[in-house]
Amino acid sequence: MKRMMPVLIAVLWLAGCAPAQSTLQSTAASEEPQVTAETPAPTAIPESTAAPEPGLAYDEIRMIVCENNDQPPELYEGYYTMSRDGLWGLMRADGTEVLPCEALSPVSVCGALGQWHWDVYKNWDELDAISRDLTAAGDGALCGAHGGAVHSFYYDLDSPGRDTTAVDLSALRYLQGGTPAWAVPVEEACWERFGDILPVYSAHEDPEGGAEMGWPDAMVTSQRGDGQTVKWWYICRDGSALYPANLDLAGWFFDEALAPVQIEGKWAYLDRNGELVTGAVYDPVCSDAFWEAEEEPAYGAHLRNGYAVVRRGDGWGLLDATGTEVVPCEEEGVAWEGTILWIKNETGWHKTELPA
Repeated sequence: MKRMMPVLIAVLWLAGCAPAQSTLQSTAASEEPQVTAETPAPTAIPESTAAPEPGLAYDEIRMIVCENNDQPPELYEGYYTMSRDGLWGLMRADGTEVLPCEALSPVSVCGALGQWHWDVYKNWDELDAISRDLTAAGDGALCGAHGGAVHSFYYDLDSPGRDTTAVDLSALRYLQGGTPAWAVPVEEACWERFGDILPVYSAHEDPEGGAEMGWPDAMVTSQRGDGQTVKWWYICRDGSALYPANLDLAGWFFDEALAPVQIEGKWAYLDRNGELVTGAVYDPVCSDAFWEAEEEPAYGAHLRNGYAVVRRGDGWGLLDATGTEVVPCEEEGVAWEGTILWIKNETGWHKTELPA
């Protein structure tokens, strides 16, 4: 989205002052009738010769995803990952380059403190020096290689004493980040971090790969009263639940009005009553790439401060908290991480004001 700021041109009009004639002067005294000169037409305001605002010359600017989530990932505020000629770098939200476009995959972040996954071929001394420079500038640090982390929730059908006649919060499990991951009961801190409506799926505990860790086995589906299938669903902090039909994947609400959900390969947005406010018409806009060369987006974006980036084919737009495309999906590129909006046109990427 790029808007050109109007150039204000002040035009000064110079008015000449002539002495007034006496009203007693006879018009007959003159043989020739007096002709009043026509007021000259105003000169046309010249077109501005100012050059268009230069845009950032990146092929893509994309939202940063947190860690290696196994569901639509959490977006990171304050930074973007950008690409040029197939390689990726890191910039602050205001466009300041932090890491050059040298990585094989989009930059992602591990942890809330900003430990960046920047997949480049450099020796450890070089990486340590770059990491120190990042820290000194207040931009986090590079993350050392490790197995990654996940943040996911499932409903444990084997939870001891589970109430089978109602939603039982004691059966809710948090797949806690780390390697290996442990499934633990959900505590207050989870609700505080991820919001009071959590995306979950139902499963038995894995009988082989981690019964003692509480790992989930395959998803268990169920049927709604109208006969439609429930796959992913939402469990609420007050013990109630939302059962949208046929969700192949369910994303985060956090404290926002809508959440992204996947239905038959497309993305839609769901409100806090469990109703779709858009059709399943959107294509993926963000990725969970983690030390991989895969660059293609795989997920819809959750809302950040009331807005989410959406895409229909090659056209990018911006959705608001009502499900309205306040920027229609007609732009060459849109990036929004919660603070600064960037829109791409033929002259590059431009910082753009949010729609009023």
